[in-house]
Amino acid sequence: MNLPTLIEEKIKEFDTIIIHRHVLPDGDAYGSQLGLKYLIEKNYPNKKVYAQGNNIGYLDFIGKMDEPIADNLYNEALVIVTDCANVERIDDQRFSQGKYLIKIDHHPDATPYGDLSWVDTSFTSASEMVGYLAIQANWEITQQAARTIYHGICTDSGRFYFEGTSSRTFEVAAKLFETKFDFKELYNTMYLQTFEDLAAKSELINQAVVTEYGVGYIIIKDEFIKKHNFKYEDSGKFSNLLKGVAGIDIWIVFSIREDGKYRVEFRSKDLQINGIAAKWGGGGHRLAAGAIIDNLEQAMEIVADANELIKGN
Repeated sequence: MNLPTLIEEKIKEFDTIIIHRHVLPDGDAYGSQLGLKYLIEKNYPNKKVYAQGNNIGYLDFIGKMDEPIADNLYNEALVIVTDCANVERIDDQRFSQGKYLIKIDHHPDATPYGDLSWVDTSFTSASEMVGYLAIQANWEITQQAARTIYHGICTDSGRFYFEGTSSRTFEVAAKLFETKFDFKELYNTMYLQTFEDLAAKSELINQAVVTEYGVGYIIIKDEFIKKHNFKYEDSGKFSNLLKGVAGIDIWIVFSIREDGKYRVEFRSKDLQINGIAAKWGGGGHRLAAGAIIDNLEQAMEIVADANELIKGN
């Protein structure tokens, strides 16, 4: 019996299912978590399904998390964690209190966990995995589920541009399109910007630094967050601001967090960057990874690591 089938059987077995994902979620975290929730609710209407974690404002158009549930609901629950390689990064650490734990992830298996683990780096996204699971299980896919999962696939595949995009990716997308969800509305909402957003991006681009080796980096400080009335978690939307700029092979965004530490978003055109992320306690894909560091002195060490990576190739 293959892993998607085993997961389907476990979903059938439990009456309460609680779904988690990583902190500071992106489109794929929301797409896999909420998409799976919507699929289970439609195909198993008698089950209670909860999506746990903090809401992120700029992703409200995709959906919202459930209110935090009582601890005792975990006692007899199936817990599923999507799109998270490390246990430390799971949003709401109560995930470990469930009766049975499943991991669904497309990142390298940095921290193996779960009673059942479906980790496959050949998928573009955890959302693609959830869509594939739905197809294998012959589940009915609603327009709401299709829209949510498709958004996750789009964001993590770079609209089917990044490596890992395969015929299977398009097969899953085609199945989602069969629901006739309003993809024009989705695209229009995904890329909607305000003048305030454009002004903020312009300010960050003007502050960007490019090293002689082709490492571009941006530092998002506390005063920038407060000046533009952003939330700390909103900084993730600037991770690809230097993508496609001539002369930049690796681009990195260091953004202040509420606790004073810095979130690091690594991106690369061709060179494998997740090794540097792992060195600093993070991880991710070959060309897209992340980490958390303590201060800007460490940020400059990371820039030096990226310079060395380029020099060595």
